[in-house]
Amino acid sequence: MSDLLTDSGRVGSKTTNGQFIYVIDQKGNLILGTRSGQKMPHPTLVGGENPQVLGAGIVEIRGGKIYSVDNASGHFKPGAGSLEAAKNAFSNIPGKYFSKDFQGYKSYAD
Repeated sequence: MSDLLTDSGRVGSKTTNGQFIYVIDQKGNLILGTRSGQKMPHPTLVGGENPQVLGAGIVEIRGGKIYSVDNASGHFKPGAGSLEAAKNAFSNIPGKYFSKDFQGYKSYAD
């Protein structure tokens, strides 16, 4: 994820918009990707035959800023602890990369 963070406080650029998939690997690393208009599942971000993750879901980015984070993953079907793992992983990102209108962390079950 760090390679996407710009000095100007944006994820990508000011025109970066959309929903991106993320996973948090067993070491706590946050990996962000895109489906590129295809049905690419979350496991493609970590690889391996039967990958295990601490969390997975969707991060919405608006204007290059993180707008919301959820734990929606049809493949991994994250449990309640996965949203806490997401909070921990995203907390390593400086606040300037989050929208002033950040909607928070949303449980997929809600």
